[in-house]
Amino acid sequence: MAYFEGSQAEGLRREVVQLKHDDAVLRTRLSNSDRELQQTLTAFNKGLEQVHTDLVNERTERDERLTIAQAAAVQHADALVGNLEKKRRQQEAQELQLSAELSNVKQSTDETSARLNGISNEVGTVQREVESVSSVARQAGDTLRQTRGDMGMMSGLIATNADEIQMLRDLGDRHVYEFTLAKSGRLQRVGDIQVVLNKTDAKRNRFTVEIVAADQRVEKRDKNINEPVQFYVPGRGAQPYELVVNEVGKDTVKGYLATPIVTIARTD
Repeated sequence: MAYFEGSQAEGLRREVVQLKHDDAVLRTRLSNSDRELQQTLTAFNKGLEQVHTDLVNERTERDERLTIAQAAAVQHADALVGNLEKKRRQQEAQELQLSAELSNVKQSTDETSARLNGISNEVGTVQREVESVSSVARQAGDTLRQTRGDMGMMSGLIATNADEIQMLRDLGDRHVYEFTLAKSGRLQRVGDIQVVLNKTDAKRNRFTVEIVAADQRVEKRDKNINEPVQFYVPGRGAQPYELVVNEVGKDTVKGYLATPIVTIARTD
C-alpha cells in the first residue's frame, strides 16, 4: 500500500515537474510571440505611417499639379479672352474706319453731284445769259446805232433815251454812268472823271462842257445832242471815253458816260 502511494506520489511529482516545464516553455513561447507581435505591430505602424506620408505627399503633389494646371488654364483662358477682345476692338475699329470711308465716299459723291448740278446750273445760267445777251445784241443792233464822234472816230453803239441806255448797259461791253449836269460852274463827278457844264443852247440842242480826267482838262465846245464826245484818259488804254448828251435844257443836260471795261495800252 505504501508502495502504491509512493508510486502515485512520484508520478504526481513528475507530472508537476512536467507541468512546470511545460508552463515555462509556454511562457517562453508567449514571451516570444508577444515580442514578435510587438515587432509586427511596430512594423505595421511604420508601414501605416509610410503609407500616410506617401498619401500626404501624393496629395500635396497632386494639389500642386492641380494648382499649376488651374493657373495655366486661367492664364490660357485670359490670353484667349484678351485675344478675342483685341480682335473685337480691331474689328470695331475697322468697321468704324470703313463706315467713315463710306461716309466720306458718300459725302464726296454728294459733293461731286452737287458740283455737277451746280456746273449744270451754271452752264444753264451761262446759256441763258448768252441767249439774253444775244437777244439784247440783236435788239440793240436793230435799235442802237453807231456814228462818228467829235474826234472823227467811229463810236460804239449810241443810246438816245433811257430804254436804250439800259439796253446799252445790258450788253455789258462798256461801263455806263448816267448823269444830269447843272450849269453851276463847279466840277461834277461822273464815273472816274469830272465835268463842268459851261454853256447850254436848248433851242439848237447844243452844249459846251469842260472835262477833267487824270489831271488833264479839255473843253468840248458847241457839241450836238446824241453826238459822241470822245476823249482819251491817260493810263486808261487806247479806247476813248464817250460822253453823250440826250437832253439839253435851259441850264442842265442829261445823258451818259460810256467807258471801256477792258483797257488796252496805246501804242502811240
